[in-house]
Amino acid sequence: MMLVATPLVWGQSGTALFAKAKAEPDPQARISLLTKAIQKSPKLADAYHYRADAYRFLGRSKSALDDYSKTIQLRPNDPFRYYARALLYEDMQRWQSALNDLNTAISLKPAYKKFYLERARAHLHLGKYEQAVSDYEKGRRALPKNASVLEMMPAYIGAYRYDKALALLETSPDADTSAGHYWRGRVYLGRGELDEAVCAFSKSINRDETFAPSYRYRANAYKDMGDLDASLADYTVLLSLQPEDIFYNRRGLIYEELGQYARAEEDYTRAIELNPKWAIPYNNRGFVRMHLKQWDGAKKDLETAISLEPSSPTPYINLAGVYWLGKKDRKHAYANLDNALKRNFKDVESLYQEDKKGWMFKGLNQTAQFRALLYK
Repeated sequence: MMLVATPLVWGQSGTALFAKAKAEPDPQARISLLTKAIQKSPKLADAYHYRADAYRFLGRSKSALDDYSKTIQLRPNDPFRYYARALLYEDMQRWQSALNDLNTAISLKPAYKKFYLERARAHLHLGKYEQAVSDYEKGRRALPKNASVLEMMPAYIGAYRYDKALALLETSPDADTSAGHYWRGRVYLGRGELDEAVCAFSKSINRDETFAPSYRYRANAYKDMGDLDASLADYTVLLSLQPEDIFYNRRGLIYEELGQYARAEEDYTRAIELNPKWAIPYNNRGFVRMHLKQWDGAKKDLETAISLEPSSPTPYINLAGVYWLGKKDRKHAYANLDNALKRNFKDVESLYQEDKKGWMFKGLNQTAQFRALLYK
């Protein structure tokens, strides 16, 4: 019988095993050696840290988190222990926890620029744009000289720092790339400069016809300009690149505005197939089915939307419309209107306007009982 050679570790110290683990390229073997090192030297903080790194590399986040936390317990005044755990929290999308650790790291070593750069990313994911901009300004020097500034654009745009965003773009090596023109378009869109936005998104697409975000936001710009056909065309290309529920729902809205209700119904149905727990496309499909006089289907969709998102007032308004238009059922129409009002529906004037929601309540909205309910 052939004997397989195994490393002799029983007589080695924890420090020696740790040194051997650092030289081991295989992460699983490294974990094994580090575990033995920890058994020999339970207070060897670096052994926990390196084992955490190996666990993180293997995607074993819970084990990595336990080990990073142990290193912090053993070395509570070392900022890099908090920084390492913050990076893991970011992997786990636990952005507030990452932010807390980065705050501690900065308090311990305020001159270290990389901490600010990473905290800017955490702020950005939490929607704290002003704080993200402030930290990017402090940490930007930690970026390599030829690094892209494009990652900073969401923060500057979110904080309405449009002039600064454009200035950064002009100095970026990515200024004339598809991504550079895309972010320029986002700045113009934020300013409400729709023609300039469309121009920038078009330049982005000219440089890369598969750059999906530019189709998405150019479609938004076209819609805001009232060019629904152009918006529709961009959403169609976008869906060929990214066939996602949100974009089927948005193209459905364009079809709806164009009065192409059967096409809108098809897109909402596709959105529902991709995400059956999302209330919005059920509401939207229920609404267009009212236009198609599919009363039972509309009722079912709107009831599903309510079950998925009971706090939203809009499905109740639309369901009230189904009961009135399709069934002439005042009792249930009023009950659903009342439910919408209880859920903070504010735009009561739209219920009288034919080009808004008033068409669903024609005749009913001329009664004293209708007015009494809305203005009680």
